[in-house]
This record gives sequence, structure tokens and C-alpha cells, in this order.
Amino acid sequence: MVGQVLESHKITFHEDELPPEGLSHNRALHIIVQFKDKFIARVLIDGGSNLNICPLTTLQRLGKGLHEIRMGSMNVKVFDRSQRATIGEINLDLQMGPTCFDVEFQVLDISATYNLLLGQPWIYAAGAVASTLHQAVKF
Repeated sequence: MVGQVLESHKITFHEDELPPEGLSHNRALHIIVQFKDKFIARVLIDGGSNLNICPLTTLQRLGKGLHEIRMGSMNVKVFDRSQRATIGEINLDLQMGPTCFDVEFQVLDISATYNLLLGQPWIYAAGAVASTLHQAVKF
């Protein structure tokens, strides 16, 4: 099941929005977004991340070249607590549900289980509320 993206003036989550297995699941929240004419699955919403991350392999699949990355010199602590240098930054226009967002990503040459990671910078800028329990994002 892939999470939903909904737009509302009042953000609430209800029991009837729970996935079929109810409270017993422990899945991370993944959504599908659109970049131009391509759909990107396995986009991880992670409120514990201080960055939006784009693996280099995802960028290449989107047809973006290294020349489009703005150089940067940031070190990032990755999931195994090791530190990696970013390749740089890139902005991608992503459509999520009815809304488009210009999202700044840090580009890393890593092997990841996700295609994009949307962390606190996107969550806060979008005014989004993510619920891993309900497998939904609302803004």
C-alpha cells in the first residue's frame, strides 16, 4: 500500500483511514510523486531527517546530469552513522496530489531503499502532517 497525499483546510486523521491491518502495522510512510512525465515510487517521508535526500541513481533515472547539481560541501551522517560528503544540491519540481513543490535535495552517491527522502525541510515548508500510522500525508 502506498500512502496518500491529501489537501485540506483542517487536518485530522480518523480510525476509518487506517490501513486494513489497523494498528498492527509498522511500515514506513512511502508515497508516489511525479517529476515532469515520470512517476517516482518509494518516496520516503521521514520527519526525523534534517535533509531532503536524492540518491545519485534516482537523479540519473530522471535524466538529470552532474552538471545540473550545484556544488556544496556538506557532510551527512547516514543511517549506519557513518559520514558521507554530499555531491551537491539540486532543486526538483515535484507534484504531490493536487500540489506542486519546488524541493531542494542534497545529492548523495548512496545505495538506498528509497528513491527520494523528504525530511523536515519539505515537511515544514509544505505545512504537511505525516502519519505513518494512517499511511497518509495531509497538508
